[in-house]
Amino acid sequence: MPRSEQHIVRQILSAVEDDEGVSQRSLAAQLGISVGSVNWYLKRCIAKGLIKLRQAPVKRYLYYLTPKGFEEKARLTAAYMRYSLAFFREGREACEAFYRAAARAGVEHLALAGDGELAEIAALSAHDHGSPLVAVIDAGATRQSCAGIPIVGSLAEAADLAGGAVPRAILLTDLSDPKKAHETIARELAGHGLGEDAIHIPRMLRFRPQNEGDGAS
Repeated sequence: MPRSEQHIVRQILSAVEDDEGVSQRSLAAQLGISVGSVNWYLKRCIAKGLIKLRQAPVKRYLYYLTPKGFEEKARLTAAYMRYSLAFFREGREACEAFYRAAARAGVEHLALAGDGELAEIAALSAHDHGSPLVAVIDAGATRQSCAGIPIVGSLAEAADLAGGAVPRAILLTDLSDPKKAHETIARELAGHGLGEDAIHIPRMLRFRPQNEGDGAS
């Protein structure tokens, strides 16, 4: 089972343990997926013997964990904790390497491409190291700041925050679609006469542009 599916199943099992009367609509809101997807996952959990279903009054259904479901939730929770710790350590190392390289090169304005968990690690690491991080660039972000760093929709907006200076070192931090984020920021850099070598890609993203050499962090 892919890690993303494991995460959803773990959340569903936890939600059912906390509230047997939880609705599919409520689960969908908590998980950020469609009601149809929740229904599909619940059916899989029932088929695997992790959850049992019983009908309640007023045409409602109650879900409850089976002993096997409790065991699976514990296993998935332990795996998630191990992954979270490993992800944080690897992310921290990648961000620190990026900031050290920028400092050696004398780059004064830095930016991140993509909001999310890795961006949060990078933003906190920048605070700790006193690195000149201007902004997080993400046109699809739903919040205005990331760990105190402004989130903007474009490279031009990031330059405005730096008094017109275009960030010349950008760390790719988009976990959902790094390829698209890379293409977008590369296109914007080209508009300012800058090349893709300004984009640093952490190895943990497991992504490398076809025309890139060995520029990953």
